[in-house]
Amino acid sequence: MSAASGRAGRRLPGAGNDALRALQSLPGVARTPFGLGGLALRGTAPRDTKVYLDGIEVPLLYHFGGIASFVPTAAVDELTLEPGGASVRYGRGLGGVAVVTSRTGRGDEWRAGGELSLIHAAAIAEGPGPLMGSWLVGVRRSYFDAIEDAANLDLALAPRYSDAQLRWESGDGRWMVMLFGSDDKLRLLHDPTDTDTGGINTSNVKSFEYTSQFARLGVRYRAVSGATQLTIVPSAGIDAVSAVANQNDIDKGLHRTTIPLSLRADVATPLAGGTLLVGVDGGWSRFSYSMLNTPPPNPTSAAPTMVIQRDLALWAADVGAFVEQSWFLAGERIELRPGLRGDHFGLSDQWTLDPRLALHERLPYGITLTQQIGMYHEPPLITDLDPVFLRKTPMLGSKAIQYAVGAKAIIADSSEVSATAYYQDLSQLPVDAVSSATPISANGAEESGGLLGISRELVDTQFGSYSYREAIGTGHAYGIELIARRNTGRWTGWIAYTYSRSWRRDPIRSPVDLPYVLDQPHSLTVLATTALGDSWRLGGRFRYTTGNPFTPVDHAVMNGSQYIAIDGPLLSERLSAFVQLDLRLDHAWRRSWGTLDLYLDVQNVTNRDNPEGVTYNRDYSRRSYTTGLPVFPAIGVEYIP
Repeated sequence: MSAASGRAGRRLPGAGNDALRALQSLPGVARTPFGLGGLALRGTAPRDTKVYLDGIEVPLLYHFGGIASFVPTAAVDELTLEPGGASVRYGRGLGGVAVVTSRTGRGDEWRAGGELSLIHAAAIAEGPGPLMGSWLVGVRRSYFDAIEDAANLDLALAPRYSDAQLRWESGDGRWMVMLFGSDDKLRLLHDPTDTDTGGINTSNVKSFEYTSQFARLGVRYRAVSGATQLTIVPSAGIDAVSAVANQNDIDKGLHRTTIPLSLRADVATPLAGGTLLVGVDGGWSRFSYSMLNTPPPNPTSAAPTMVIQRDLALWAADVGAFVEQSWFLAGERIELRPGLRGDHFGLSDQWTLDPRLALHERLPYGITLTQQIGMYHEPPLITDLDPVFLRKTPMLGSKAIQYAVGAKAIIADSSEVSATAYYQDLSQLPVDAVSSATPISANGAEESGGLLGISRELVDTQFGSYSYREAIGTGHAYGIELIARRNTGRWTGWIAYTYSRSWRRDPIRSPVDLPYVLDQPHSLTVLATTALGDSWRLGGRFRYTTGNPFTPVDHAVMNGSQYIAIDGPLLSERLSAFVQLDLRLDHAWRRSWGTLDLYLDVQNVTNRDNPEGVTYNRDYSRRSYTTGLPVFPAIGVEYIP
C-alpha cells in the first residue's frame, strides 16, 4: 500500500503538477505509451483497476491522453494505491484499487486560489457553509483547442478537457455532499494521410470526433458512537461516450449512455478482541447503446459484411455484501484479518463468493511482515456483451486468485525499505473469438502488441472491442517489488525497482502462454527532490522500463493491388527499452496572503527517441518506429491561499 498527500505529490518531478499522475512512479505500475492514462497493476489490464473518490466509484482516473487526472490536486487530501490484495470492502475488480480522498475546505473565511499553465487554467475557492461547515469549489479547463482556433494552427488532433467539483461538509464531519464531473473532447481537424511510412492508412478518414463525459452526485453520512462507526454513501450519475467518424464518405460511430445508481454502506464495531466490518456495496445501472458500423465477421452467420445500425437498451443490478473481522494477538503484534465477499453480477447473471485473508506481524526494530491471499471476480463490461452480435447467453466475468508476501522496515523514522513478492492466477478473461484484425501484426488485434495493442487495452472501458468475445482466456502474473524511501531534512525521494512478468493464453490463437501486451520485466525509477534555500526546490526522476512486446511482420504477399502481411511469431519481439529523465524546478514566494509557486516541470530533458510502436511501408519491406513524446516542458504558476 502506498499513500501520499496531494500537496506533496504534485511537486514530484515528472508529474506535471498533478499528484494522481505521480502514482505512475510507484512499483507495480506498468508504464503506458506516451504516458497515457490508465493504471495497469501487477500484470492486470487497466480495466481491472478500480478508482474511488470519497467512496464513490469513478469510471476514469485520467483525462484522455493522461495529461491530467479527473480532479485537480488542489482539491485532493490523500491518495492511496493498493496494487493488489485489496480488502473485501472493494469488489468487482481483478487488479488494484486507487482511493482518492478529497480535501475539506477551510470554513473560517472565503479564500480563492488557482493555477495557470501552458495547457490549462484552474480556480479553486473555499469558505464557510451551513451547519458550521465549509464549501470547496473547483473548476479547470484546458485550452489546446482555443490556441488552435486563435492561431489558426494546422493540428491533426485538437484535445480539450475540463472538470469541476463542488464539496460541502458539515462542521461535525457527519454529512458531506459531493458533486463532480469530467468532460473530454478530441477532434480530427485534417486528414493525417501518411503514405511514406505505410503505417495505419487513414487517408479515407475524413473526420473523427470523440467525447467522454461523466458526472457524479453523492452524499456521505457518517455517525460515530464510541468505537462504532456507520458510513452510508448513496450516489447517482451519468456517463456518456460518443465516437463518430466519416470513412469512405460513410458515417460510422457509437453513442453509449450509462446511468448508475449506487449505494455503499458499512459499519465497523469492536468485537472479540478486534474489529468487525460489515457492509453492502451495489448499484443499478441503465445502459443505452447505439452503433452504426461495419462489424467484424459474425461467427453465427454467413451473411456478407455491411454497415448496420444496432441499438441496445438494458438495465442491470450488481449487488454485493462483505464481512471482515480483524483480531489483534500477542499484545497487538499480530493482526489476523479474514474476510468474505459475495456478489451477484447483473450483466453476466453470475453469483460469486470471494474469501480473502491478510496477516500482519509487527516485529522488533520497526519490521513488519505481511501475507495475503484472496479471490477476486470482475463482471464483464457492457461492451463485452457486444451489441453487434446481440449475444444470446451471458458472458461470465473474469476471475483472479492473488498471493502476496511482503516485508517493510522503518529506519530512524525518516526512511523505509520494503519488498513484496506476488503471484496472480487469472481465468475467464475475455478474448476475441473472431477478429477483423487480419493480419494481427498490421491491424492491432489483441496479440499485435506495441502501440496498437496497448491502446486497445487503455480504451477498452470506453470504446469496447467491437469483436465477438468469449470468456475463455487464461493468464498468470508474478513479480517482486522493491522500494527504498527517504524523507529527511531537505531531501525526499525513493528508488523503486520491479521485476514483473505477465502472461496470457488465448486458446483459439495459441496453445501456449504469450507475454501480455504490457509485460515489462524490468522497471526502475529513481526520484529525488531537495530544497535549495528557503524558496527554491529542485528534483529529478529517472525511469528505465523494458520495451513492450509486439508481433512482427515476417513477409508480405500480393493480393490484387494490395500487399497482405504475414505474421511472424506472436509477440516474439520487443521494442527498445524506455529511458527518460525528467527535471522539476520550483520557486515559492511565501507571504501573509498565501504562497505563489512558479514551477517548471520538463519531461524527457534529453529529448530521447523512445519507440512506442511499429509501422511499415506499403509492401512491408521496411520497418519504422513511432516514438514517444519529445522534450515536453510544463510551466505554470499556482497560487495557494
